Amino acid sequence: MYFWKIENLKEDIRSNDFSEKDRFIYGLLYVTLSAIGIEVISLIPTENQNIWDYIESISKIVIVLLGTIYIYRANGGENGSDFLGRYFSIGFVINIRLLLLLVPMSFALLFYYIYAFPEDEEIPSTALDVLPFLLWYLLLFWRVGKHVRDVRN
Repeated sequence: MYFWKIENLKEDIRSNDFSEKDRFIYGLLYVTLSAIGIEVISLIPTENQNIWDYIESISKIVIVLLGTIYIYRANGGENGSDFLGRYFSIGFVINIRLLLLLVPMSFALLFYYIYAFPEDEEIPSTALDVLPFLLWYLLLFWRVGKHVRDVRN
């Protein structure tokens, strides 16, 4: 595994000395570090953060990490093929499909906020606005894994 020497990595790729397991490890690290980066930014202290904000951020990182491992195994693990191609292409289509669920969920939450809280009041995170979206995120990885497994078989 290379962390700095891009020329050595490029040579391994050119010479086909870059296994499916190597692709998985780089892909896993890439998506996990991306998730951590996004969640660290969201944890920059604001006036009204609470435990639900931390639960959401940590859960998203764990879901990305474990979900990616689940999809890799659904693809056949080290003996699978084209993990990243399947992961990203099937993941894209499943994301589009699940947007049909995410949009109404978001609007329902927005309308709840509009009617339940005065305009000037800070709205703290609660289980109501964290758990449904974490379940949506779990559904996303589960469905991608199911379809990757279907392609493998």
